Amino acid sequence: MAEAPRPKAVTAGIGIRLLASGYDCLILIGLLFLAFIPVTMAEQALGPIDQWLKGLLVISIAYAYFVGFWIRGGATTGMRPWKLQVAMAGSGDTLGMTAATVRFAGLMLTWLALGMTLAYMMVRDTHHLLFFISALVPALSLMIMMLTRDRQPLHDLVAGTTVYRISE
Repeated sequence: MAEAPRPKAVTAGIGIRLLASGYDCLILIGLLFLAFIPVTMAEQALGPIDQWLKGLLVISIAYAYFVGFWIRGGATTGMRPWKLQVAMAGSGDTLGMTAATVRFAGLMLTWLALGMTLAYMMVRDTHHLLFFISALVPALSLMIMMLTRDRQPLHDLVAGTTVYRISE
């Protein structure tokens, strides 16, 4: 049986990727809200639950959401309206578990650094070395995205992946 031809694609730009990321963040917040309903009920009945367990739940849900979609269909729910698809940079193949996990770790590192940067800016405490380091990660990722041929931010470069916009 012959394989279906791959759809034509172009490398996705930063604007469309940010829209998809925003959409995914909203979906993830909704999933976390639903997941924490029983956690809150358990805390009311049993007392406080350790913060590390709550953090582990957040990371597990985010991991399952992103990695699950990336390895199954190449696109999260937030990527689909804009016809974006993540694939291996050289071949266009669907991500395997290792590449998806590396991409997830890099993406979470960048988002955490961005969150820390925004938090420091909100409290106007920007004279620390930690602020500089946390601001450097997302800035470096964007700079790398502008300089690479396939518009790969840091997490895509490390994982060997890129995001394409499918054109039919």
